[in-house]
Amino acid sequence: MKIIDRYIFWKFFRIFLFAYVSLVGLYVVFDLFTNFDEFLKPEASFFRLITSIAEYYFVNSFVFIDMIFPFLTLLAAMAATSMMARQNEIIALLATGVSPGRMVLPILVGAFGVSLAFTAVREEFLPRRLVEINLSPADFVKRSDVVDVASAFDGWTRITVDGESLVRSEGKIIEPKILLGRNLNRYGNRLVAESAVYLEADGERPAGWLLSGAKLSDEARDGPSWVEEASGRTVVYTPGGADWLKPDQAFVATSIDVKRLAAGDRWRLYDSTSALNAAASDPTFARDATELTIRAHSRMLRPLADLLPLCLGLPFVFLRSDRNVFAALGYGCGLAAAYVASQYVAAYFGEKLSSSSVGVWAPFFIFFPLAANMLGELTKKEV
Repeated sequence: MKIIDRYIFWKFFRIFLFAYVSLVGLYVVFDLFTNFDEFLKPEASFFRLITSIAEYYFVNSFVFIDMIFPFLTLLAAMAATSMMARQNEIIALLATGVSPGRMVLPILVGAFGVSLAFTAVREEFLPRRLVEINLSPADFVKRSDVVDVASAFDGWTRITVDGESLVRSEGKIIEPKILLGRNLNRYGNRLVAESAVYLEADGERPAGWLLSGAKLSDEARDGPSWVEEASGRTVVYTPGGADWLKPDQAFVATSIDVKRLAAGDRWRLYDSTSALNAAASDPTFARDATELTIRAHSRMLRPLADLLPLCLGLPFVFLRSDRNVFAALGYGCGLAAAYVASQYVAAYFGEKLSSSSVGVWAPFFIFFPLAANMLGELTKKEV
């Protein structure tokens, strides 16, 4: 990397860091001003309050940046090139024979680097903090091991898992309520117990919740296990049908685990790509398989998707016919915004049409040729 490449690269990187810190600071100030009363609700020491607020915004700042990351890199890149244009550095570089394409290359390399770094955050950090992301400010200060249960539906067995509260460290539901589907309600439409513990699959026994203190009638307790007719799968194991259960126990087979009950729908947004792929192939989430597939494939393409708005917006700084830098910024950001909006539109129609290809690739097919053409013009521009 030559001196000019390092100069442009570090200019972009400094502006990116400045924009990152500035936007996070604005987010923290605004959100803290809005939710400060929520932080004060639990009784906590001053030190605990301060550390909880700091940790809360440290975690949620990544969620905030994840939503605007393509615009953050575009803002940093266009700000860097605009500063160079206003200081006549671009003219000086053009006069020495440096092409516009050569000037853009270090910025693209820097943008791809920060995108890869944030991909690591998406794949490693956010999945580990799914529960914290779902907590309110008051619950975050409490730091309680007991959280509310976010009820979840099993699309294969047609049951809904709910309960009074969830003890995360023990993987236990207090006062669980299993709402039963039409083919399982021969003894009532719900199954309740004193507590339930999630068990992973072991041998012939599937994964699911072991209910203790189950409130079963004598007929239900001594009868055979309950089978869901449509799938032919044993859903509720009873003491009469499974000799490994105690008289006051029952077992509900499902892939809805502790993480999904604690994180609610947030796991669909911030879980790892491998977890999303596994869920997409799990019959439990068959109803949402297309959505999960689109999210998993989009996540794998995210580093390239973060660069496409940059390729759409950055050439405006060099190819504009006037000297108005702010007009170039507006045109570039507008085109990049159209691309980001197309991703949401494509995902929506992809789910409606049950086509992950439409949901993932349609924006690329529309905007990639335009970006390639603009970068081609930039590369061919005479110096």
